[in-house]
Amino acid sequence: MARFRIMRLLALRNLLSHKVSSAIVGGIIVFGTFLVVLGTSILDTIDEAMARGITASLAGHLQVYSADAQDDLALFGGGFMGNAEIGTIPDFAVVRKKLEAIDNVEAVIPMGMSLHTDVPASELDLAITRLRQAVATGDPGEIDSLAQQIRDMAADIEEEQNKTRAIARKEEQVRIDERLEILRRVRSEAFWQALSRTPEEELTYLDGKLAPLSLEGEMLWMRNLGTDLDRFAERFDRFELVAGELVPTGRRGLLLAERFCEDQLKNKVARDLDQIFTAVTERGQKIAQDPETKDKARRLPGQYRRVTYDISPEDAALIVERLAPLVGVGKNIEETIKTLLTVTDENLAAHHKAFYEQVAPHIRLYKAKVGDTLTLRSYTKSGYIKSLNVRIWGIYRFKSLEKSDLAGAQNLLDIVSFRELYGIMTKEKQEELSAIRKEVGAAAVNRDDAEAMLFGGGDALETRAQQTDMDDAEIFGADGALAVARAESDGFDPTQVDQGLALNAAVILKDPDRLDETRAQIAAVSKAEGLNLQVVDWQQASGIVGQLIIVIRIVLYVAIFIIFLVALAIINNSMVMATLERIDEIGTMRALGAQRSFVMGVFLLETLILGAFAGLVGAVAGAAVVGLLGHAGIPAPNDIMIFVFSGPRLFPAVGASNVIFALAVIFLVSLASTFYPARIAARISPVVAMQSKE
Repeated sequence: MARFRIMRLLALRNLLSHKVSSAIVGGIIVFGTFLVVLGTSILDTIDEAMARGITASLAGHLQVYSADAQDDLALFGGGFMGNAEIGTIPDFAVVRKKLEAIDNVEAVIPMGMSLHTDVPASELDLAITRLRQAVATGDPGEIDSLAQQIRDMAADIEEEQNKTRAIARKEEQVRIDERLEILRRVRSEAFWQALSRTPEEELTYLDGKLAPLSLEGEMLWMRNLGTDLDRFAERFDRFELVAGELVPTGRRGLLLAERFCEDQLKNKVARDLDQIFTAVTERGQKIAQDPETKDKARRLPGQYRRVTYDISPEDAALIVERLAPLVGVGKNIEETIKTLLTVTDENLAAHHKAFYEQVAPHIRLYKAKVGDTLTLRSYTKSGYIKSLNVRIWGIYRFKSLEKSDLAGAQNLLDIVSFRELYGIMTKEKQEELSAIRKEVGAAAVNRDDAEAMLFGGGDALETRAQQTDMDDAEIFGADGALAVARAESDGFDPTQVDQGLALNAAVILKDPDRLDETRAQIAAVSKAEGLNLQVVDWQQASGIVGQLIIVIRIVLYVAIFIIFLVALAIINNSMVMATLERIDEIGTMRALGAQRSFVMGVFLLETLILGAFAGLVGAVAGAAVVGLLGHAGIPAPNDIMIFVFSGPRLFPAVGASNVIFALAVIFLVSLASTFYPARIAARISPVVAMQSKE
């Protein structure tokens, strides 16, 4: 103890007598400790936030899918948001039964992700439909209003076609000229005069010739997650219904993601206006200073017809009157909407509010809404196109992730409909097909006999046709519709949810802290029961986005390594210089009987004392900054970071492990950088010290 007391006193005296070098080394240690505490605290908080957000919104704690998968599972897209080849789980019921028997597994939920398409009706389609209804009811005022609306739409399409023709190749110009001829005819007075004489002929022309030229009827790509909707809503805590209702048990249905509705289904003018408003009010941008926002604001007034198309003459008069104090008096509806859509930093808030209060209620704000039926189309695994009518029952979102495009990219579809679009027929469909085959006398034909049956056995075919001859009452229903083409029922037996195919499945755990243990148990059960499954955690299942935290952590650790490498060199050089300056002092200690271990211990103790003091200062500073950030929050700069932060702001917190890790690292670096100078000091002999003094 006496020896250690002397070493401590010498170490403190040396630190105080060499203030400059001590300050340099101490400053490096403070900065390094501060960086480690701050960086690891933020990373750990992001990790926890992502775990909470992803496991409670889509992935669960674990995901299982086929061991024969060609691609890795990527719930949030593997980079191109396409359909990954992850194989299938042929019988989900068996998998669910085996996995839920594991003590830490709370629930297993079937899933399957796929891209489906829909072609929503364009504004022109709707106008033609309303015109047909007005002609049927004989409403001349409505007919004139819709006629002018359709002519305006035709004028816009003609303008776009002329622009395209100016840069098109000659062979394409021929096709464009055909379209222009259709548009000129529709815009002519003669066409609309003929409407009163031969309405069906002219309406058919509009449906068959003009409607396909519409610029608005683009194909809608939908990324749909087929699942057990009841259990999904029950098990995933972040799920929140914002409009409509949950799909009733045993019914086909679709829940649209709120973000998908805003980004894909909303009127383009309203969407652009919202994006400008968000950029200015939430991100603090100026319209004139941000190129993207400036360009969007410049183009916005020119799109006024996307709004006026939907407004009836009665509503137009009302809108003009109510907006006159804001945009000026004496203007028609076109000029009023143009002025309203001309936005600046000063008038943006007022114009945005007026648009939603006075204009939005009178237009079709979304291409589809709750209660509508979408015709989903998909290429099945057999290579043919499958279509299915599915009703929109509600709109949902994941709490705290409302503004994330990644979290709002998936719509939710009942698993039974998903299987049909995937190419797997339900039990009812198979029974219906068998009944039709039996009714028409269809029989399985060997491939080798197909040609003889079709071309060589005329008598047999004729006899079979006579035997299966049916009257109209058998083929057609009372309403004249084909019996086999009747609208399919939107109901199914709820037991079918588990009895069938799934592409993957989410595993919800009772105790997430036992994730690795449960993962190993699932793998063992899969091998023992022949389930042919592979199991991944939520981070792996999330795809590229889930690996982002790993990339950030690697970048931080590389930065810390470089900083500490520089620190090690600086501390080492400082200590070497201090050693050379103290040769005579060291020689005197050695002459008085100090052993080499004593001298070396003094130097190492100096570093430990300085490291402890500076490290604590750095750790306190880092913890203080983390505390401030935890109170104010770190705003997410974009939708990807909203997803990573599991919300619009990240509220970091420091833990004891962050401080201990930082102090341990700084002590190791300090001792490593001091070890060489300490050895030099310990090897100095009294003779060398005396020679140095002379």
